[in-house]
Amino acid sequence: MVLFEGLLGLGLMCLLVPVLAEYGKFRKISEKAFNWIAGGGISFILAVAFNSQVVSFWTYAGQISTYLQQLFEFIGWIFVLVGSILALVDLTKK
Repeated sequence: MVLFEGLLGLGLMCLLVPVLAEYGKFRKISEKAFNWIAGGGISFILAVAFNSQVVSFWTYAGQISTYLQQLFEFIGWIFVLVGSILALVDLTKK
């Protein structure tokens, strides 16, 4: 399962969470929270795109891509954190 390691695997799993919630019939309770988690998954995949070896060949582009990777990874963590807290609050109310 080498494909699902690192940020790429985390991004794919975050995109899989709303699908499994729909399958479990509880996405309607907290749809906004699962949208936040999916947004975090997209942000993680974008962070992986900035980790590309092609970008790091140029000196300045490599430095900028490193900063952008860290930025989108941080944004992804914030989105997943907010989505998880919203889902926890909404699901415990019901």
